[in-house]
Amino acid sequence: MPSAWPAPGSPWTSSARSARIQVCPGRPAAFPPSMPRCGASVGPSQETPMEPTRLIPPWTGPPPASTMSATWVRSSPANSLLPFLIFLLSQGACAPTVPKTSTPKRLVIVVLDQFRADYITRLRLPALAALSRRGAVFENAFVGHLPATTVISHQVIPRGLFPRHLAWSDDLHRDTGGLLGPRGGIHDPGEFDLDRMRQLLAPVSRTHVALIFQGRGRFVAVGQKRYAVFAMAAGASGSHGPTGPGDLIVTLSDTLKEGNPFGEESVGWVHPVGLNVPAGLAGTPRSRFWLDTRPAYGTENAVYRLNGHRTVPGPDPERPGGDAWVVDAAMHLMEREPWAVAMLTLGAVDRVGHMYGAQRDLDQPNGSQVHMKDTILQADAQVGRLVAFLKEKGWDRDTILVVTADHAGMGASDWHGRDQPGASWGNWAWGRLENAQTVAQIRPQLAPLVDAGLLALYSDTALRLYLKPGADLERILAITQALPGVVLVARKTRTADGFRYLPVFSEPARLSPIERRWFEAMVPGLLDTWACERGPDMIALLDERTSWGQPGDHGGAQHAVQAIPMIIAGPGIPAGHITAAARLVDLAPTLWDLFGRTPPAPMDGVSLGPALSPR
Repeated sequence: MPSAWPAPGSPWTSSARSARIQVCPGRPAAFPPSMPRCGASVGPSQETPMEPTRLIPPWTGPPPASTMSATWVRSSPANSLLPFLIFLLSQGACAPTVPKTSTPKRLVIVVLDQFRADYITRLRLPALAALSRRGAVFENAFVGHLPATTVISHQVIPRGLFPRHLAWSDDLHRDTGGLLGPRGGIHDPGEFDLDRMRQLLAPVSRTHVALIFQGRGRFVAVGQKRYAVFAMAAGASGSHGPTGPGDLIVTLSDTLKEGNPFGEESVGWVHPVGLNVPAGLAGTPRSRFWLDTRPAYGTENAVYRLNGHRTVPGPDPERPGGDAWVVDAAMHLMEREPWAVAMLTLGAVDRVGHMYGAQRDLDQPNGSQVHMKDTILQADAQVGRLVAFLKEKGWDRDTILVVTADHAGMGASDWHGRDQPGASWGNWAWGRLENAQTVAQIRPQLAPLVDAGLLALYSDTALRLYLKPGADLERILAITQALPGVVLVARKTRTADGFRYLPVFSEPARLSPIERRWFEAMVPGLLDTWACERGPDMIALLDERTSWGQPGDHGGAQHAVQAIPMIIAGPGIPAGHITAAARLVDLAPTLWDLFGRTPPAPMDGVSLGPALSPR
């Protein structure tokens, strides 16, 4: 019989007949030491799901020193993973002692969009494997927050804050203060321009890692996805307003249409835009850094469109697109500017993962590089090019390099999206949006929610429901928990400490045994990471087979979505494999520690410095 979880702090019971979870109060359950890691294979497959990595039981001793405020931890309801993480951090790494090298002076962060941790071994990726041999590899790295999406994680990575403390907490944003328009209006953060993101992110960017290097060099941010680059970079410098005048932020424009100022020859093309884009990079129509989005390589009828050479390199070696464009543009800037910190976000794997499913190894269509395997290999090759570039310039001796992902992804065997060419946005969002295309048509299975008071919906591997005042909560719960794939429904509740997501329905027995162990260990600590007034009123988590968004998607708490690569390399970083748990929110406090700086404000993350200390 499905049942709701009890209130926080009360004992949870578990049996074969109960959906409740047994953990010590305030702590997550953990996988036993015998939990196997996934083995290498020739390629990802729908038939070979990745098993969860081994995790270690929680620690009850004193916490290690970190940059996180103890007051912040106690006051935050999003801390049930903390004892577990503190223990893992205290265990450190199986890393050798290494000689002290030069003091790090620069930072490079590479974010591989929708990149799964098991790709490195399954596809035997040469560049990431080589980096793993000389850097610290966090074997138990995971996203660590909800939702696991691009526009959220790119805020989290450089700031060390959970979504609940950031400018927006979901892929839809409820404007509770009326700052952007009508009070309570629903917005798509992916459509915010740089000025809007600067306005919203400035108040929460005091801990941005770019501030470590203030006055030491320029900040560089590059990526194909505009909203990813802006979410990562806006508010970075701080000293000259939300974003400093010396920052270099480069992304790609919208696809040019008829009547554009560049002329007919530019129709279908994109070009570099952003902040302080130098003339040599901006170029002229069809020049080196302009890309043609029209080639479809046989994917014209895909639900989620390819976007041409914005995604894949293309046949012209003089004008490579996709992830190669990102690295080329970054190297162009780094060669010419006195940079101190560079952030790159590579988006091709995410695009193709949405098209086909993150675990599928499809036949290569029309000789292109569209299918998953080649796209992953392309991303790896670009990491290799960047590493070689840093070495060639001598920067590898004083640069900390971080390679991670904003989230992973899963291919859905139980997909509930609309299977129509170009239906991608309508599969994700429904409702009236103040700044984006309003989706009026809702899928039949979800239509009863509208009559019960649904205002807006976002759906991927989790469902987020925004409700009208006076909505019929009991009816909405009954409809939602009966939807295919739903294993948990939680309702947003105001408490003395703020907002929380309290489960009102849970049936983890619907999960596979391996996925259930992950779910029971991690979900209690993930739920409140995005609980805030502007967030969804009700959320539903799905099983490891189901997507209500694209054929391949992310967003939820599934292990395939949460498990990510995380490698840190550079001077003073011992090489080795580290069993300590690591989340994206932990990167910023770790980097403040590695560069010997004290952050000016508290963070939600915990420094991984103790795990990186040579032994």
